[in-house]
Amino acid sequence: MSGAPNRGKGWWITDGWRSGSGNGYYANETWSYSWSVSHSMRLYLENAKSGLTAKRVQSPSELEIGDVICYDFQGNGVIDHTTIVTSMVDGVPYIHAHTVDSADRHYDYSNSYAYTPNTKYYFFKIDDVFY
Repeated sequence: MSGAPNRGKGWWITDGWRSGSGNGYYANETWSYSWSVSHSMRLYLENAKSGLTAKRVQSPSELEIGDVICYDFQGNGVIDHTTIVTSMVDGVPYIHAHTVDSADRHYDYSNSYAYTPNTKYYFFKIDDVFY
């Protein structure tokens, strides 16, 4: 993880709680946009040169456990959702998701209320070696 505490830079998360004046605590900036915002994650993965890096691939069959799939449900170039591949069955990725808790769900989301015929997928193969 790198870029903290600049939310617009890198990919990172912290506990974010620091002692405040008096008896309380206050929340500090706790995560980068790429950590929590799907479209920012896509931009990070496409452009990162160090730390967590990835290569965009064209086919879901090129993915492995731990790789990332980004979803553009409207087909307008804005990523709406991001998932992590948790298993592969006969070259087909299955994912975990949390918007509606899902475990080992087929990656295509065709049975989801979010799916549209315009859905576009962005497949990212996470690099195994970090620089």
